[in-house]
Amino acid sequence: MLGMNYRKEKRGMSIKAIVLSILMLTFSAPLFGQGLFESATSGSEESGGDENLSYELNGFLRATMFTGKVPGENEFEMKSSYAEADLQLKVNKVGFGDAFAELSFRNGNEFDEEIENIDLKEAYINWYVGRFDFRVGHQIVVWGRADGFNPTDNITPKNMLVRSPDEDDRRLANFLVRTWYNMHPIRLELIWIPNYAASVIPTDIIPMPSYIALNEAEYPDGNLDNSGLAIRVNFEKPSIDGSISYFNGYNPSPGLYLESLEYDSGNVIFNVEPKAYCMHVVGADFQTTIGSYGFRGEFAYRHPYEDYELHDYVPYPDLQYVLGFDKEFGPNTSLILQYMGRYVFDFEELVESTEPMKIGSFRLADKNRLIAFQTEEITHSISFRPARTFMYETLTAEVLGMYNFTTEEMMLRPKISYDITDDFTATIGGEIYSGPDESLYGSIDSYLSAAYFEIMVSF
Repeated sequence: MLGMNYRKEKRGMSIKAIVLSILMLTFSAPLFGQGLFESATSGSEESGGDENLSYELNGFLRATMFTGKVPGENEFEMKSSYAEADLQLKVNKVGFGDAFAELSFRNGNEFDEEIENIDLKEAYINWYVGRFDFRVGHQIVVWGRADGFNPTDNITPKNMLVRSPDEDDRRLANFLVRTWYNMHPIRLELIWIPNYAASVIPTDIIPMPSYIALNEAEYPDGNLDNSGLAIRVNFEKPSIDGSISYFNGYNPSPGLYLESLEYDSGNVIFNVEPKAYCMHVVGADFQTTIGSYGFRGEFAYRHPYEDYELHDYVPYPDLQYVLGFDKEFGPNTSLILQYMGRYVFDFEELVESTEPMKIGSFRLADKNRLIAFQTEEITHSISFRPARTFMYETLTAEVLGMYNFTTEEMMLRPKISYDITDDFTATIGGEIYSGPDESLYGSIDSYLSAAYFEIMVSF
C-alpha cells in the first residue's frame, strides 16, 4: 500500500451497509415530507417541532478511473477505479448557530488493493455569540491567498496520493477548536489543535536502499503539551484583503527519523520511522486589484524547535514566498500566473561518503530533503492556471502547471469538464509528473502520472 498512514482497516460489507443506512435514514428522515433535496424545517408548532430548525441534504455520486504506465515496464495498468457516494448535511438553528457533516462511502481498487471505506470527511458545529464565532469538531482549514501553493497553510494534513480530479480531496481533517472575533474590518482567528494528525508522505514510492527498513510511525500522543496553536489577524477592506499569522506546533508533514541500527549477517540495517517535529511559522498574505488585474502574495518563515544540524528528519529554517496575478480576458478566459521561491537558511550541501555507515546516513538525509523540498539553497518556480469556457459555459478546459527552474521538475494537471445537464458532469484529464531521476517528481512519475475519466451526478 502506498504511503504511511494510507492503509485503512477493511470493514465487513454488512457492517458498512448497516452504518450507511442508519446515517442516511437519520439525516434524511425529516426531509422526506418536504422533498429530499430541498431545505426543510423539522416541524411546526402544531406538531411540536421547531420552525427555527432547518435541514439541507446534498451530495454526489461518481465513478472514477485512473490509468497509467506500469513502473519500470512499457505497459499500462489501471491505477485506480472506484465508485463513491458522498452526503453533505447542513443543519441550521436560526439565531444560535449551525452544523455541517460530510460522509463519503468509496468502493473499488487503488494501488492494486481493494478499498472499502466509510470516511467522515468533516463534522463540526458553529455557535454564534455576539461578535464571537465558535467552531468545534472534525474540520479542514485552508490558510493563504495564493493559488495551489500556500506557505502559511500548516494547520491540517494532506494526502497527495489521493486519486481524484478534485484538488480539495487531497485535504484531510483534524479535530480543532476555532474562534473568530469580528470587529470589521479586522477579524481575529484563533485555532487550538488538541491532537496531532499526520499528512501522508510518499515513502513507499520513493526508492529506498535495501538497508533502510521503514517502520510504523509513533506520533505525538494526546498530552496537552503536544497540542498546537495558531492565530491569524485578517484585514478585509474593499481595496485589499490581507492577514498576518503565527503557528506554533507540530508540522503535519513528518520527517524520516533513524530510530535504531541493526546488524544482520554483517550488514547494517537502518530502522527508520516517520517522526513529527515542532516548528514556529510566521506568515503573511494579501490580495488586491489594480485595474483589471488581481494581485496576490504570500510569505512564511519556518523555524523548527529541534536542532536541525543534528537531526536529518528536521528541516532547515526557510523562507517561502509567492507573488502572482490573475486576469480575465473577456467573459470566457482567465489566467493565474505565480512566481514561487524558497530560501533555505544555514544550508549545507550533502557530501556522499564511501564508508558504509555514512552512505546510509547520506541516503536518509537525501530522502528527508526531497520530502521537505530543501535539496537546494534557493529554488525558483512558476505556477500557471489558464482556463476557458465554451459552448455557453457548459464546457470548461483548464491546466494547472508548475515548473521548478532550479530542480527541473514539472507537474501538469490538465482537465476538461462537460456539463451534460445541470447536475450531470463528465470529466477527463490527467496528472503528469517529471524530473531528474533523483528528484521527488522524477521518483514518483511512473507511480502517480496517469490519465483519468470521471462521471458525476450531483444532488
